[in-house]
Amino acid sequence: MPTQIILSVIDPYILLAIGVALIAFEAVIASFVLIWFGLGFVLIALISYMYIFSDGIWQIAVASIFSLILLLLFRKKALESFLKSKRDISDNFLDEKGIGEIKNSKVFYKATYWDIDSTIDEKEFVEGEKVIVLKTHKNHATIEKK
Repeated sequence: MPTQIILSVIDPYILLAIGVALIAFEAVIASFVLIWFGLGFVLIALISYMYIFSDGIWQIAVASIFSLILLLLFRKKALESFLKSKRDISDNFLDEKGIGEIKNSKVFYKATYWDIDSTIDEKEFVEGEKVIVLKTHKNHATIEKK
């Protein structure tokens, strides 16, 4: 004869406390998963005030179902709105125009030695000459005379 597991009805205040704890823990880990389970438990706590469940397993099952539905419906939208930057910031300070100096047959620019672009004749430039760096790419600098 199979045994039936019966869990006594969980008090709505305990369900509410579990939901609030899960939402608070979500603030620590920011995975956007626990918040939906917390909201599911808060929702079941509110429903438990009005409707009396037969046992606690039904409360947990319904909370889990609501949580999974909320998770599937809203997690992607929440991630997009909370974790996406409002502005696209491109901070490539090396790809800016500036003044460099010829040192040891290389261009010293922004505290780095760059090879002179192969399309430019290195013999045109003398040691210590200031040059305009037009762009840098893959350890090569495109330069012109100042």
